[in-house]
Amino acid sequence: MGASERVAALQRARQRQARIEAATARAINAQASLARAIQAKEAAIRRCEERVAAAEARSGSEASQLARICGSAEAAAEILGWSIREVRRTMKAEREREARLGDPDVAGS
Repeated sequence: MGASERVAALQRARQRQARIEAATARAINAQASLARAIQAKEAAIRRCEERVAAAEARSGSEASQLARICGSAEAAAEILGWSIREVRRTMKAEREREARLGDPDVAGS
């Protein structure tokens, strides 16, 4: 192997090493990006679940309030287009939630 061949082989080896380092950096960046995307997805899911839970609580509270104002689960069910069982279940869940939260104005009514 002549000197020029050795120089050419050394240059190819350096180029290969540079390509390996660049590919390694890209792979590491891609993995970090994936980890960030997964964390963002999980955070978004938590926020959505919190909004759904809050909306469910408000819906239950309002349905229970409607039943109290109407004076019956049957009337509230008819207005809401729900089954009587669904309204009663919602009212029971709301009473339990209010009792857990210690709401003195509503828990006893």
